[in-house]
Amino acid sequence: MSKRLKIPLTKQKTGLIVISHADDLLLFCGAATLALLDEGWKIHVIRVTDDRWDSWGLDEIETIRRNKSEFDEVLSALGINSLSEFGYQTDTLGDKSEVSLRNQIVEVIRETKPYLVMSFDPDSIKFEDNQDHILVGKAVAEACWTAGFDKHPSGKVDQLAPHLPIERWYFGRSVVEETHFLDLSDYEDRLIELISLHRTMLSNMVAQANLQAEFLGYSLSKLQNEYQKNSKLFAKLLLRDRRLEKYRIIGPERINLLIDEYGESK
Repeated sequence: MSKRLKIPLTKQKTGLIVISHADDLLLFCGAATLALLDEGWKIHVIRVTDDRWDSWGLDEIETIRRNKSEFDEVLSALGINSLSEFGYQTDTLGDKSEVSLRNQIVEVIRETKPYLVMSFDPDSIKFEDNQDHILVGKAVAEACWTAGFDKHPSGKVDQLAPHLPIERWYFGRSVVEETHFLDLSDYEDRLIELISLHRTMLSNMVAQANLQAEFLGYSLSKLQNEYQKNSKLFAKLLLRDRRLEKYRIIGPERINLLIDEYGESK
């Protein structure tokens, strides 16, 4: 049975969140991110793509600029000042090397030394239609253990010191083996404020909703007009039917057993 998510009691309050797109941070794990920050955790974020196609009526260069600027606004509002931008073209990761992406993530894991890593669940890909999410989830899962090999990835030992995260928190559109959940009610107001900062991406979502409505013989121009006046409106709609964030967590049980049996304080 799924348990209520609790923030780990540890002195190593460092987390790494790996997302494909700028809005993934808030839409998939926004409440957990806020919960960690509220407890004084230092969070590093990797954004893998440049979100160049996530807009409506803008060219790619302007889309990249706006989405980057708005993502920076979100991070600033959260108090996160540690970011890696990998800059892959959005919606093309399905053609990219998982090994190359994994190696980039390994480097960040070794540099930031996180206690926990959050990203897409590699075991929930059958519910996922976005190849960017699928490849990131698979690359992160492998990076979390290959980061602990002293000869990975170059075959040499004279590289960044190995590091193994203690916990992995996996999220997704639907998590197949959910172990934990987090109630959004305590974070909803803050999430709406933060999500509304993704003005370019939200405008695209509204335009795509209208595209479907028009095919069915309706117009959502009223929604579009109201959104232009208040960007929080659509952010609130996105959260309306979501009461919980769900996770599959791989925790510290194994290492804790070994420490209990053999551990000595350093």
